[in-house]
Amino acid sequence: MRSCFAAVSALVAASIAGPAAAADYVETAPAVIVTTAKVPACDDARVMAQVEDQFEYGAPNTIPASLAVVEFSGLFEKDYQPRGGHKEIERRYCQGTALISSGEHRAVYYVIEYPMGYAGLSWRAEGCVLGLDPWKIYGANCESLRRF
Repeated sequence: MRSCFAAVSALVAASIAGPAAAADYVETAPAVIVTTAKVPACDDARVMAQVEDQFEYGAPNTIPASLAVVEFSGLFEKDYQPRGGHKEIERRYCQGTALISSGEHRAVYYVIEYPMGYAGLSWRAEGCVLGLDPWKIYGANCESLRRF
């Protein structure tokens, strides 16, 4: 009888000493987010290169100053419009801040569109630096790219 009591005591002690596991704990796989967007994210380097190239080409031709973008910061998405229904063009509207070579920080608004790239086979990014669009190509204060 004593050996039986000793065996049960040892078994109970061993089960108490081990790590406790909750009876209702079930480990699940992390959720996978599937995106079907054909336009890249707002902070994609290729997008920022297109916006920068557009500004650095257009600025000397519209503003009597040779300006360049030094860096972009605070980039975020303002609106996303997927393709479908009556919308044939997928659009992502973005905003950020551009440090201009003159030392000024200015708001930059840009849109990424698909299929608006070369021959309608890829995406294109177009941007507007607030206060540096004297011909109002994107409306007063870059309105057409702002998406409030």
